Amino acid sequence: MKKFLKKLPFLLLILLHASFLLAMLVEKLNITSNLIFIAAIIILVLIAYTQVPRHEDKHLKQDFLAVGFVVLGAVVTFYLNVQVNLGPVIAAGAVGTIASYVPWLNRQSKLLNEVPASTYCGAFVGMSSPNIAGSFMFILFASFIAGLLLVFSKNIFRGFGGKLGTIAFGGVAVTYLLIFLFL
Repeated sequence: MKKFLKKLPFLLLILLHASFLLAMLVEKLNITSNLIFIAAIIILVLIAYTQVPRHEDKHLKQDFLAVGFVVLGAVVTFYLNVQVNLGPVIAAGAVGTIASYVPWLNRQSKLLNEVPASTYCGAFVGMSSPNIAGSFMFILFASFIAGLLLVFSKNIFRGFGGKLGTIAFGGVAVTYLLIFLFL
């Protein structure tokens, strides 16, 4: 059971990538060249997953504080995007830039060093269109799920580009799916 729990975040990320690629595949099913291109991407992604290095760091209590930073980054970005009308890119850039300076407050603090990546993951959630994320409740829930995904995927894809965006996509997609299924 413990072995399965260690592999669960990895399987969730594979499921997120697969669902995104499957959605693209279904949407472009009638165009042969797109179908071949997307099928090639799926094969390359599956090959890449076999090469991903894994780390075995334990989860600490402070890792779960990252969930709070994800929520904070998402809410502030969504507020700047929708209420202040800065637009999603400027809002996320402003939040990410400010968060990048937080470790300067105390360079020895492991907690403060977690702030930029966690907040930036939340900023990606906060970039959601108001047509998809109609309220702050949606953003709160999506960012909470994204924060949990971030914590549980701590030992995989370290230093890989796109991890934070994939996790943010996962939080929004899971939230949207739950609303679609249960409300």
